[in-house]
Amino acid sequence: MDRRVIAAFLSLAFAGCDGVECSNEVSQDTVSPDGARRIIVFSRNCGATTGFNTQLAVLSKGEALPDDGGNAFIADKGGAKFSWKQDGGILVVFDHGTRIFKRETNVRGIQIEYREDK
Repeated sequence: MDRRVIAAFLSLAFAGCDGVECSNEVSQDTVSPDGARRIIVFSRNCGATTGFNTQLAVLSKGEALPDDGGNAFIADKGGAKFSWKQDGGILVVFDHGTRIFKRETNVRGIQIEYREDK
């Protein structure tokens, strides 16, 4: 078979295979007490190999959720609850046994406190 035919066949066969499509499914969007920031709780789905996960992004009030992972917290194998504290910080209470991949203590000047629910 001619090399040009093989090259053309392979380029058509792999067209559109330049990466996995991911999507974010928002479960909570809560505005800060001062109205300037938001916490977005979501799950990121990147196909069949993605398990249940919980992610947290800290954003400005009008900012859209990026097509990316959370900038503050990422975990699976357990749940977590997120709330604004009166001082403008964030409280994250996660289930015992939660597997945590990202756990930032300060995002965009917002202090984040973590507690394990036993």
